[in-house]
Amino acid sequence: MPLDPYLKEVLLQMAAAPASSSLDEMRQMVIANAARTPKRPVTIAGTRDLSIPGPASELPARLYTPEGSRPFPLTVFYHGGGFVAYSIETHDQVCRELCAGANTAVLSVEYRLAPEHKFPAPVDDAYAAFVWAAEHAAELGADAARLAVAGDSAGASLSIAVTQRVRDEHGPAIRAQLLIYPAADFVNTERYPSRKENGAGYFLTEERMKFFAQMYIADPAHAVHPHVSPLHAADLVGLPPALVLTAEFDPLRDEGAAYAEALQQTGTRAEHLSGPGMIHGFANMTGISPAAAALMDSAASWLKRELAAEPAAG
Repeated sequence: MPLDPYLKEVLLQMAAAPASSSLDEMRQMVIANAARTPKRPVTIAGTRDLSIPGPASELPARLYTPEGSRPFPLTVFYHGGGFVAYSIETHDQVCRELCAGANTAVLSVEYRLAPEHKFPAPVDDAYAAFVWAAEHAAELGADAARLAVAGDSAGASLSIAVTQRVRDEHGPAIRAQLLIYPAADFVNTERYPSRKENGAGYFLTEERMKFFAQMYIADPAHAVHPHVSPLHAADLVGLPPALVLTAEFDPLRDEGAAYAEALQQTGTRAEHLSGPGMIHGFANMTGISPAAAALMDSAASWLKRELAAEPAAG
C-alpha cells in the first residue's frame, strides 16, 4: 500500500525542519512538535498528576479517568522515545484516547531516561510503577483484578519487560499487553528486512536507532538480555494476551510481527494488527491521519474487550 498521504505531508514537513544537533535540542524539539500536533477531540472525566515512588527517585505520573462508574480497569502506560526522550506530556493525547476508547483508567508514568540512566534503570522504574499502581488501584478508582500494560516503541519494550518480571517475580497479574511498534531485538537487526527497507526517510531511521541503542545499553552483553531483546528470551511462556501494532513503513515492523508470532508459538493469545501506509509514531498522529485514528480505535476496542469484567475466552 502507498504511504498514507497525510503522513507523507508530515514527513515532508520534518524533512524541511532543521535537524537537532544535540540530545538536549532533540528533547526540546519533540516536546515542541508534540504540542503543535493536531489533536482529535476526546472526552474523559478528568486527569490528575501525581508522583510514584521509584527505585531511585520519584516518578512523575498522570492518571486519566474515563466517564462512568468506578471501579475501572487500570492500564499502566509507558511512553516511547528511544529510551532517551519524550514524557507524559508528549503522550497525553494517546492516553486520553485509550482512556476513552477502552473505558479504562490510564496511569501514564515517566521513567529515568538514558544516557543519564542506562539499562536496567528504565525497566526497574517501569516495574516499580506497575507494582505500585496495582497496590494502590483502589485509591486510583480502579480494579486491581483488571490490569494492563501498554506503550509505544521504547514504552512497548518496557511493557514487555514488565510482563516478564511479573511472571518471574510473581507480581500482580496482568490481563493484557498493548504493544505499539515495539523494539524486540537489539542483537540480530540484520534479520529483519524492514530495518533496511524503511531505514531512511520514514521518521525513525536506522541511524537514529543505532544512536538510541548506544545511549541505552552500557554493556554489550545487555543487548541480549530478555528485558532488552525479548526475541532472545529463553522462555516466553506464561505471558499475558497481547496485541502488537506495526506500521508498514517502520524499521521495527518485522520484529514486532516476529514477537507476536513468538508469543503465539508458546500458546499465548497474541494478535498482530498491521498498519498499511503507516509510519513509526502514528499513535501520536491520529489528529492528522484518519487511518492512524482507526488503528488506535481498533487497539482501544481490543483493550476494552480484554479488560471487561469477565475475562476474555481463550
